[in-house]
Amino acid sequence: MDNNLFEQAKNDDILSKELISFLLESMEYSRLSFINDAVDILKVLKIRIERGDKITDAVSLETYTLKGFKAFVKEHFSEYIYNQVFTPLKKDEKIYFSLEPCDGGYELVLSEKDNKVYKWISSLNEKFSLVYMIATKVVYIKNIKTKTYSPFISGNGKYCRYDESVGKILEINE
Repeated sequence: MDNNLFEQAKNDDILSKELISFLLESMEYSRLSFINDAVDILKVLKIRIERGDKITDAVSLETYTLKGFKAFVKEHFSEYIYNQVFTPLKKDEKIYFSLEPCDGGYELVLSEKDNKVYKWISSLNEKFSLVYMIATKVVYIKNIKTKTYSPFISGNGKYCRYDESVGKILEINE
């Protein structure tokens, strides 16, 4: 995400067309990082509106109240994003997604609680584990403390996949 957009969300009273476009376009990308960036920006805007800041959308020219902002998020974003911004999850409640193939990639689809997206490979130390995405077999490093994922990149700068049948991490050569 462009830090200027995040700074704009934190400080400006008028949300530029660029920021609104970024938020709306985040729904078209299949990468979870874009969705998380949109959630972060929307949470900042919600907090500012709750404390009384007058924030105007440069596209619609609407000055948001909390009710109007909720309607904007509900209309333009997925239920998952809406719930991340407006409905804090209980500590013991988890939402799992599955990936389903579609034209040009995969769709992130809400699924049953028992269907996990990642599968554990090995713990590297107390802070990091290796996991792989079940649908794609792409390997990630999971930060256990922050619960964030980063792609595992080989020494040759390539993404890797996990081959369960041989128990090895292999470079993706595409």
